[in-house]
Amino acid sequence: MIRITYSREQKPLAEAIRDDLAETYQIARPLLIVLVSTASNADPNVAAEIARARSEGAHILPILTENIALPAALAGRRPLNFSAGYDRARLLKRLAQTAMTPDDIRRANRRGLVLIGGLALLVFLIAVIAISGGAVAFPVAEYNEEATFQAQWVDGLIRETLEHVQPRSTEDALNFPATHEAAPTRLYLYIRETATAMAHEGGG
Repeated sequence: MIRITYSREQKPLAEAIRDDLAETYQIARPLLIVLVSTASNADPNVAAEIARARSEGAHILPILTENIALPAALAGRRPLNFSAGYDRARLLKRLAQTAMTPDDIRRANRRGLVLIGGLALLVFLIAVIAISGGAVAFPVAEYNEEATFQAQWVDGLIRETLEHVQPRSTEDALNFPATHEAAPTRLYLYIRETATAMAHEGGG
């Protein structure tokens, strides 16, 4: 059910809207259209209609017929601005949105999710095909260059210290545990896995 509330001087616009809404709209809950003007803001009948609609939980659509602020009772509502003239197409579009039931909204959301998921899958498949066909390749040369740089950096960082503690003969290797224990803690990871490192528990 759609009702229109307005002040006396807004009657021609109200009648035009009523004629355009002669077609029955299937809406999820009652709708009150409020024609907002300086006069209607001061009209107690309009205020009573707004209060009634709010108490009933009806949807309220404010339509500005003047460039003024919404009254406090309509604060937070999204109005249509017809201060420059009535726009039938915009009104019908807004009513079509209002007419959507919760099930309609859920179905529309599901369709949107399916569309987004389909686009994501399509992009993924295109990427896989492009990589498989060689159209897109990983920057192997850059990876190798970075790996070489890191290896050189680590080598330069620890070589000077390792030179003094690594075994150089069979005798050094036999005494490696002592060398290992004497090495700086930060070098354990580099020493303990070498061929002459200390034997792990339970094995040689």
